Amino acid sequence: MASYVDWTSLPTELLDLVSGHLPSERDLLHVRHVCAHWRASITARPAAPFRPWVLATRTRPDLTGPNGAYSLWLPRGVRAVAVAAPPGLPFCRGTPRGWLALADDKWCPTRLVLWDPRTGAEIPLPPMHNVVQVFLSGDPLASPPPASPGWTAVATHVTESMDHVLFFWRPGDAAWTPAARTESCNFFSTQNAAFLGGKMFCVESAERIAIYDLGEGAGAMASSPSPPVHLSAAALSKAHAAYFVAFHGDLLLVLLFRYRHPNSTRVYNLGPRGPSTRRPYLKLRKRDRVTDLGSYSLLLGRGDAFALSAEEYPAIRGNCIYYVDHMGVRKERRWASVFDLKSASVVEEIPFPPEHLENRDEQWWPCSWFCPEKPVLLKRHGTEL
Repeated sequence: MASYVDWTSLPTELLDLVSGHLPSERDLLHVRHVCAHWRASITARPAAPFRPWVLATRTRPDLTGPNGAYSLWLPRGVRAVAVAAPPGLPFCRGTPRGWLALADDKWCPTRLVLWDPRTGAEIPLPPMHNVVQVFLSGDPLASPPPASPGWTAVATHVTESMDHVLFFWRPGDAAWTPAARTESCNFFSTQNAAFLGGKMFCVESAERIAIYDLGEGAGAMASSPSPPVHLSAAALSKAHAAYFVAFHGDLLLVLLFRYRHPNSTRVYNLGPRGPSTRRPYLKLRKRDRVTDLGSYSLLLGRGDAFALSAEEYPAIRGNCIYYVDHMGVRKERRWASVFDLKSASVVEEIPFPPEHLENRDEQWWPCSWFCPEKPVLLKRHGTEL
């Protein structure tokens, strides 16, 4: 006869250990509903506010330069999320894959660090002036060196002419390597990049995309990414913003239009390999349109764009586009917008919190979305992460 196990009497220390490995806030909610003992044990070490969060900057974001000091907020911007980030790094240079890329100076940093708020891990990057954004091709903790240095950091550097140049860095490199190019070309800005199948896809201008082969894989990695393949993309010129998003092994292209456009958001599935490079232009076909993401939603802003499931993240709803209006104008007084793919309409416009508009000294501008890989648990004694 099977022995009886009283799960309600598990030690608090064991429950605390288990809660630290749960992948979503919904799992934390389920654990707290098991019994009073489990609820008391879990709430003794409470989780940070439900993800995702909005990263805001003290200075209004522009399309080319780096941001000012940063802070984290709940989606509606009415409550800040306090994080115990490494001291002396008040500027954020991106939110790649649940990490924060932090710097000690806006234009000429002497420290540039990747920081994981969940584990506290820090990875120093070579400092470089005029860094605007940092992207990651993979999670540094998933395959730490030297066993597999299979990830690449990509930085956008703004020049005196306010154009962006890409630089690449891999674990073990002494310095950043500038992107190889087959032609002399200046482009306005790189606001977004997505990684799929060892390649990086980014929008270089209003009418062109670039595809870089990073040379990542099980074998020896190439010393530097190959020169990019460029595709003209006239369809992008009509959009307010364009984003690549890696989604379940496929590459999505999201086009955002002004809200007076009859269909303000369009999503295209470009397949597991991305757009074809057999022709010099990007062709968007009607049959590739996506109108149903299931329980997932896409979160777009400056920098990383990613997908989250409403089943795992109770703070969002499914089959929507969440857009932080980092390129909006102040008179519109919009903090973020939610576009429902099924109804093809904006179902919610989150206004600028009044406190961010009325007091210039306390004003924050929404910039991008941030979502650590797992729930961040607070310290038992204290209020910071």
